[in-house]
Amino acid sequence: MIRLIVQNDLALLLRLIVAHLIVDFIFQTRSLVEHRFKKKWVSRWLYVHGALAGIFAYILTGAWDVIWLPFVIFISHITCDGLKARGEDTARSFLLDQLAHVIVILGCWVLLIQGNISEIVKALSSEISKVKIWALVLSYIVVIWPAGIWIGKVTKPWRKEIEGPSSQGLEKAGLWIGRLERILILTFVLLKHYEVIGFLVAAKSIFRFGEIKDPSRRKETEYILIGTMISFAIAIFLGIFTHGILHVSALGK
Repeated sequence: MIRLIVQNDLALLLRLIVAHLIVDFIFQTRSLVEHRFKKKWVSRWLYVHGALAGIFAYILTGAWDVIWLPFVIFISHITCDGLKARGEDTARSFLLDQLAHVIVILGCWVLLIQGNISEIVKALSSEISKVKIWALVLSYIVVIWPAGIWIGKVTKPWRKEIEGPSSQGLEKAGLWIGRLERILILTFVLLKHYEVIGFLVAAKSIFRFGEIKDPSRRKETEYILIGTMISFAIAIFLGIFTHGILHVSALGK
């Protein structure tokens, strides 16, 4: 029989995550991080930081009889942060470090709730198999990757007109701006917060209003606005389509 994850179990997981976030972000200043990267394994802050992580996890969970918890968190914390300090402080190393911490937290949580991993996986699999999950996954994949490629091909003729030394900007900035705006719009449509979409359109138009009056930058601004409108339209229509699928799947229950 599949073990049901009850509210208390989820509250315990959230408390473990909160304990980690407090120690890793609120109690850890930039100077302390730099000290750890400079001294690496001999940094005293590395071990103080690990001890704090273990103590906070122990206190916030309130599992006083689980003596192993603070020690596991302590050892895993200094191991993850010590390995991270051997490399460069990049976005990639940050994400890998946080992922490692989350995996340890999830492992501790499974042991604390006395859950069988195979049973928890079965429970999650039953949720993942639902239509609404795959409809959401499909929608976000489309707005992040295929939509951006298609917009790039559609606007390519205009892009050739503005390419030049003066049109150089941040590398791949337009790519990431487009992805983020489509993700936001799709999310707002699914949440039925259409008024926020109008705010985004207005904000981006105002941002470019001064440039459109400059004849030397008019083509560049128009090119950006065309790409923006296409991007917004794709995200909005895809959001409406996905919302329809979710509604139909809800009626079928």
